Amino acid sequence: MAVVDVKLEKLSEVSMRDFSTFGRIIGRDEDTEEGKYELHPVDAKPAVENSMIKAYWDLIPFKDNKEDRFSMGMLFVYPKPIGEVLNWTEVHYETYEFFFPLGGKQFIFVLAPKSKIPEAEKTRAFLIGPNEGVLLNKGTWHYPPFAIDGPTPVLMPRFGKLGEVTGDVTEAYGKKWETPVGNRYFKGQLHALKTDYYGEGYGGEYKIRIIL
Repeated sequence: MAVVDVKLEKLSEVSMRDFSTFGRIIGRDEDTEEGKYELHPVDAKPAVENSMIKAYWDLIPFKDNKEDRFSMGMLFVYPKPIGEVLNWTEVHYETYEFFFPLGGKQFIFVLAPKSKIPEAEKTRAFLIGPNEGVLLNKGTWHYPPFAIDGPTPVLMPRFGKLGEVTGDVTEAYGKKWETPVGNRYFKGQLHALKTDYYGEGYGGEYKIRIIL
């Protein structure tokens, strides 16, 4: 498979509707766009607007249930040279993930839309931050975010089918999952168990190179 060049886009120049292929932009004034589409189920209007605050409630009214759980995570992402070939990607089928850069920083996210296998030709790369974050939809393929200028703190809440690791094998959601305790899995921690990988070392070919 030939390497596919993907031009880096500033998220600030991408519409919410356009980004809905992958998820939802968080932090943009909801008055800037109208309509209903993926992860934009309500045409939101401010619930409170005065000299002190402009507030929107329930932009995405997630429904309570017995299976979905919430987890608050934190990343510290590091730089990667622009132009280096990225040859794998991952997906979480039953979990939403949020990514908010902190400290006025930015990060790069390489994303591919929902599909059985990631399509390199439909992959896009976004420069995210400093004033916006993103919510990735379930099923969005993604390479781990990376920084552009030194260590970058990224707040990462998750919501969905997160299983609590109980040992080398975890039983959750009616299935047994291999969770070898060690470098990646730790007892008592929540994990997006229904996760797949694709590319070098995981079967298949997926080669992306970011260009400016």
